[in-house]
Amino acid sequence: MEEKRQYLEKRHHGTSLFPADYYHCVYPAGLAGLPVHWHEEFEITRVRRGSCTYLIDLEPCQVGEGDFLFLPSGMLHGIPEGKTRLLETDSFVFHPSLLGGRADACGVKYLAPVEKGEIRFPPVMRAKGSSPEFSERMERLFDRLKESFAKREEGYELEVKAGLLEILLLLYRQVPFERKKQENREVIEKLRTVLQYIKENYQRPLSVAELAGVCHFSEYYFMRFFKQHMNMTCVEYVNQYRMEIAAGRLAGEEASITDIALDTGFNNLSYFNRVFRRSFGMTPKAYRQALSQKSATGQEEYSATRR
Repeated sequence: MEEKRQYLEKRHHGTSLFPADYYHCVYPAGLAGLPVHWHEEFEITRVRRGSCTYLIDLEPCQVGEGDFLFLPSGMLHGIPEGKTRLLETDSFVFHPSLLGGRADACGVKYLAPVEKGEIRFPPVMRAKGSSPEFSERMERLFDRLKESFAKREEGYELEVKAGLLEILLLLYRQVPFERKKQENREVIEKLRTVLQYIKENYQRPLSVAELAGVCHFSEYYFMRFFKQHMNMTCVEYVNQYRMEIAAGRLAGEEASITDIALDTGFNNLSYFNRVFRRSFGMTPKAYRQALSQKSATGQEEYSATRR
């Protein structure tokens, strides 16, 4: 347990007093995805339009418009590169402590089992497979939560907390749940450890030997292990993660492309440009110019970076 906790994501969503935040993301079709990651917060996502293949606890899962995702603490999730079709999502990310104390009946009976992974709801709730009542209520709750975050009127924190509790109640009452299977736990723990290590050290060179050492594997076994469960090599994953960071900085900063390349772990600008073009279909310079033009003409900008 101690080994696991030292690799927890250090960035918190929201504030220490109100650990919750809302994200609207649009991922470009067929290009860079969302690197597989995990965090101790809960995440609830609505797919507004488009489709993609999510990787959830090592299993590929197709999602589309109208689907909802519920991702509890510790669940590995992400979107492999090239698996999106103009995906637009709304997400609420919040720490389970926001919903109340863990010593009362609500905490003991309903929150703690989900947080610990003892109770597992389906990570994806299909628009077509759910009852009309469930889909309609979830849509209303999402719209209400979005409005709360947008307006931030007096007492909005109470409104957000109430809305999240309503969603949890709706899940318990209308969505079948099961006890989590334990057979993949060791594999998932190893992957969580190495992914968090990459997250904390992506700015410097990372060798296969170093990453293998984090898992206490030989290089040969680690490369096979990573490829088998992540559907990409560890080098491809590191580059994908660095690309997500670089794209976010190109969109939100005026730093030079060279500085961004160096800060995201690339010592060779030509290699950075090649990897970026392969991920986004254009050079870093063209990507920045395209975002500037969209902003100037009032068109919707996309952002696949939220962590």
